[in-house]
Amino acid sequence: AYSGYGIGGPGHRYRARGDARMLRTQDAPAMAESMVMDQVLEAEAGGNELRALGYVNGGDSPEAAKQAPSPPPPVEAEDGPLEVRTDFSETAFWEPHLMAADDGSVALEFEVPDSVTEWNVWVHALTRDLRYASLQTNTRTVKELLVRPYLPRFLREGDQARLVVVVNNAGEEDFEGRLDFEILDPDTEESRLADFGLAEAAVRAVPFSVEAGGGTELAFPVTAPRRPGMVAFRVSARAGDFSDGELRPLPVLPGRLHLAQSRFAALQDEARRTLTFEDLLNPEDPTLTTDQLVVTLDGQLFYGVLHALPYLVTYPHECTEQTLNRFLSTGIVSSLYDRYPGVEAMAKSFSGRETRLETWDDEDPNRKMLLVETPWLTQARGGKESSQDLIKVLDPKIARAQRRASLAKLEKSQTSLGAFPWWPGGPPSPYMTLYILGGFAKALEFDVEVPRPMIQRAWGYMHRHYLDEIVDDMLERDCCWETVTLLNFVLSSYPDLSWTGGLFTEEDQQRMLEFSFRHWKEHSPMLKSFLALTLERAGRSDDAELVFDSVMDSAKTDPDLGTYWAPEDRAWLWYNDTIETHAWALRTLGELDPEDERREGLVHWLFLNKKLNHWKSTRATAEVLYSLAHYLEQEGALGAREAATVTLGPGSDTPRVQDFVWEPEAYTGKKN
Repeated sequence: AYSGYGIGGPGHRYRARGDARMLRTQDAPAMAESMVMDQVLEAEAGGNELRALGYVNGGDSPEAAKQAPSPPPPVEAEDGPLEVRTDFSETAFWEPHLMAADDGSVALEFEVPDSVTEWNVWVHALTRDLRYASLQTNTRTVKELLVRPYLPRFLREGDQARLVVVVNNAGEEDFEGRLDFEILDPDTEESRLADFGLAEAAVRAVPFSVEAGGGTELAFPVTAPRRPGMVAFRVSARAGDFSDGELRPLPVLPGRLHLAQSRFAALQDEARRTLTFEDLLNPEDPTLTTDQLVVTLDGQLFYGVLHALPYLVTYPHECTEQTLNRFLSTGIVSSLYDRYPGVEAMAKSFSGRETRLETWDDEDPNRKMLLVETPWLTQARGGKESSQDLIKVLDPKIARAQRRASLAKLEKSQTSLGAFPWWPGGPPSPYMTLYILGGFAKALEFDVEVPRPMIQRAWGYMHRHYLDEIVDDMLERDCCWETVTLLNFVLSSYPDLSWTGGLFTEEDQQRMLEFSFRHWKEHSPMLKSFLALTLERAGRSDDAELVFDSVMDSAKTDPDLGTYWAPEDRAWLWYNDTIETHAWALRTLGELDPEDERREGLVHWLFLNKKLNHWKSTRATAEVLYSLAHYLEQEGALGAREAATVTLGPGSDTPRVQDFVWEPEAYTGKKN
């Protein structure tokens, strides 16, 4: 015989016995008219008699069946143990596959839930030749003695309530008995009566009398304690040979407002910050109770770079811009792997996880804060994500393979003119071609191998399109300096003129630079970064400082927010993007003034504006990754051991001191 679990049902896990007899299924119409059901169900359990009139089948689907919880330990009463009712499932029985005997009858065993109520009964029969019949009726489960506590859905701290327990007599004779009322801790089984203002003598062996077919009420006044949590109310009664009991959980919710506040601080070396939680500081409130203080440390910033890599690699679309950023990011990370073996070892161990997001395998108070303060529910839930295969792109071997695959796609998408389209197979795009060339220049800064012939062909297209056709017209009309500035900046990013095939001469670049510098006050902050870097590389350091000082002079620096600018009015324009502007400011300061302390503020702002494991787009994410890689190398923060000591309560008699160490070869996660 097959188990009910093996054939789709909930299985044979019921103790009571039921019997349903059907006529032979040779004639379906006759069966539908004369289907008979014995209405007998008895469960013998000592003096606690439970009757059900009819065959109880109260389910609509296998999912509706709820497995009964494990019965609680019996209550020791004066006349022996008493079982309390705890299973109040809405479905009594469901099993879609029952095999009929030779005479057409079906015998089955099941246990009904503990609810004393009326049930809907549905029976369906189906023959092998697809004849069928159905029956619908009602049945009731009753008890001679029934106790029913009427409880609210919850109590709040300080609530005063009058809890009523009804004792019903469904028998034919009057009876008298005694009732016990108990409030327990569900975990430890310890009594909580005193917490609710009840004396044990007032709730033990409370006498009652009930007429046949009637009921009586017993009331117990309680006051909810100032201690939120779950409690269990247990009521048991005994009258002669009859007994009954019921156990129901009830939450006690906070009666006050639960305040939570978090602060973020970025510290370097011996830096010191004092954080005050203004929302929690109210000495005039006598009901104020401090719950807990949690200090979390995030160590090496390179983790933030690694976390963004899966987003770039697994992004579902395959436009040329996204393919380039996949190549660039995996190329930069692979280059860092080659130069810092400790980073490579750490990334390889990190990539071995079975989930892209960290699992919540222990109690972490930051999880609640994350759910409250951010809309990124996927990260807050943690663990596996449905319908998403995990690509272990942080593994050094896989990262290098992704770099080669992305480069192959770019080579394939290049047109016969040397240009790149927005989408493979599309028309050539001058802007996309220039964007791709800028990405290749960044890759060369990290010694990532890029095919020189492919770059030279692209510069050939740019020379024909811009210098021979458009740029001269722009200069004559004294317009469109955004495009000219970008073109000249990308040219200055290559090591020497051989990468351009000798098509752009120094005179061409100088002419474009003068035009851009003439309009520098009209540039956006991002374009000023491009222009300042171009001026610096052309040997005009004073002009570069003049241009970029105008950018940094308008920046705001806040200890909580970092260094930032207000978003541009038209942030959707390629030279106005807010995230990219901050990333390029960090990159520009790193080349013009690496000692400027505002670089730390820019890094601070970028990490605060991170979404889940990336920034606002693949393009913005790639720009931030590129700038952070430069910053971390300059700061010597790659492959380095870091340590910190945290002291909680330094002025108390028993301060708590904990040391944290971040080794370059090991990933500690976010649970420090």
